[in-house]
Amino acid sequence: MLSGIGTAHAVEFGEAPELAKQVADGTLPPVKDRLPTTPMIVTPTDRMGTYGGTWKMAQRNRRDHALLIRNIGYEPLLRWTPQWSSTIPNVALSFQPSSDATEFFFRLRPGMRWSDGEPFTANDIVFWYEDILNNPAFGDSVPEWLTSGGNPVQVDAIDLHTVAFRFSKPYGLFPTALARPEGVEPVSYPAHFLKPLLPKYNSKADSTAKQMGYAGWKERFVDVFGQPGTIDDPSRWNNPDVPTLNAWVLDGVYGQDDPLIAKRNAYYWKIDPAGRQLPYIDTVSMALVASKEAAGKAAIEGKVNMQERHVSKHADEVLAQNKDLLPFTLVESDMNILTLSLNLNDKDPVLRKIFQNKDFRVALSYAIDRESIIDRFVPGALPHQAAPRPESPQYHTVLARQFMAHDVELAQTYLEKAGLTDRNEDGMLMRPDGKPLAFSIDTEGAERFEMLKGVMRYWRDLGIDVTARNLPRDEFVALREGNNHHASAWGGDGGLDAMVIPINYLPMSSESSWFATGWAHWYLNPDSPDSITPPEAVQNQLALYDQLKATANTKIQNQLMRDILDISADQFYVMGIALPPNRKGVVARNFHNVPKVMPAAWSYATPAPTNPSQYFIETE
Repeated sequence: MLSGIGTAHAVEFGEAPELAKQVADGTLPPVKDRLPTTPMIVTPTDRMGTYGGTWKMAQRNRRDHALLIRNIGYEPLLRWTPQWSSTIPNVALSFQPSSDATEFFFRLRPGMRWSDGEPFTANDIVFWYEDILNNPAFGDSVPEWLTSGGNPVQVDAIDLHTVAFRFSKPYGLFPTALARPEGVEPVSYPAHFLKPLLPKYNSKADSTAKQMGYAGWKERFVDVFGQPGTIDDPSRWNNPDVPTLNAWVLDGVYGQDDPLIAKRNAYYWKIDPAGRQLPYIDTVSMALVASKEAAGKAAIEGKVNMQERHVSKHADEVLAQNKDLLPFTLVESDMNILTLSLNLNDKDPVLRKIFQNKDFRVALSYAIDRESIIDRFVPGALPHQAAPRPESPQYHTVLARQFMAHDVELAQTYLEKAGLTDRNEDGMLMRPDGKPLAFSIDTEGAERFEMLKGVMRYWRDLGIDVTARNLPRDEFVALREGNNHHASAWGGDGGLDAMVIPINYLPMSSESSWFATGWAHWYLNPDSPDSITPPEAVQNQLALYDQLKATANTKIQNQLMRDILDISADQFYVMGIALPPNRKGVVARNFHNVPKVMPAAWSYATPAPTNPSQYFIETE
């Protein structure tokens, strides 16, 4: 059966007063001509709202495009339900998988339009597939979530409003992958706007670009659109002229304009049950701040009226000092407050051999006094390795609890088992090649850096010359993209969503499985110059993941994930410190339809699946 959202029949559509005025002035078409034939009907969380107001947030001034993605940039073909229980059509009116889960057919909404009023059709998705995804100028590999059995997806337009995604092997997890933030990618490229920038469609594209001072057409394309191929790049938010399907359209440039403003999309394709076009809120305003602490201060000062990102760790302080704000609960999905991973594919062959020795990793884990770290940074949290949360159906007792005791003597024993016994006159361990055992471990963010420094002193007490570094986000990412890092300290994706985002449990993502990016490249493309052939146990684990991706049977998925986690427990790729407790967001008393409880996860794109277009602000 085709599954979809109810159809809006012959109704009298409503719209925001500011848009009605533009219609009356003749500068905007009537609302019935701006909406698709079948708009998506959004049921409000509590009650239908009123138009008007400004949604105020605080945004970090460097590489915080995730705030934009999570709040105003999540409109994939399929989306999560607010409860994170399943996927439902979104940009797609309906979808139908084949019986063997190799083909997925999406029916689009006839009459749907980009924010500039131009039609959105299957041609836009085919343009993304042919001219972006498979354009060697923009990259030589297809993201893992768009592959099955090692082969990339094929996309075809059946007609103007129907598109097929075809895989060579069954891919039961595809609807789940499509509902993640990355799933926005296929519907992010307005063909009518971008085709003139490409030589394929404009013979003068390159010469025109050079006349404008660019090195060529590609440099101009990136300057106009941003970095193609991945949503995880801040440049994608640099040009407010790029048409979008989002509820609010930027009216400025991220990182430059303060505040950064986004205004209502007059062609937004969702309505409330009464037929009134969404969003209710007129404007989104994001004040640029230098840090998470500054975001908390902005909330105290009344510059925030609904936000969870950045302010959640300071929520109690914010709520105590600003009585106009109320809390809402974020059900934590992260599995750890701090994951620690050595680069098992380190370019230094001596370090690589040491890091790949499981006994060395076990020694580092036993050396950490987790209770002391917890008492200092997250009082009351439970010690936990890098493993799914206890609430998860994928909870794995061994993976979660092994090697956690603080036992320095046992740590020394494991160092000896790893063959590390020689020390210099200062008591520091020596490598087999006679050099001191030294490496750096990188993170980003002041709070995480302080916690990391607390952990590092235990490793230095073992005689390891380890240096903790707090790097700017761009530098942190660039080092990992080039496999130029020794070790990483980060948060813990995959607590409740281990199957959706298993980056810490097996090397399946060259972008995020930082403990072995070379092995991940091998998984995605064995012929890649960045590929490193993994050991047999890791290959077996990756083969199990291919099987998991191929099936849509929940029981089989869970068993295969259990098998994957068994291997992860035996390999012990990544270590952790503690289980993160639930957090709080803050919302103004006159800001409505925000659920009192919502999941907190990148793969859920918190709070986007709660439909921010139906939030509203009650004015006096």
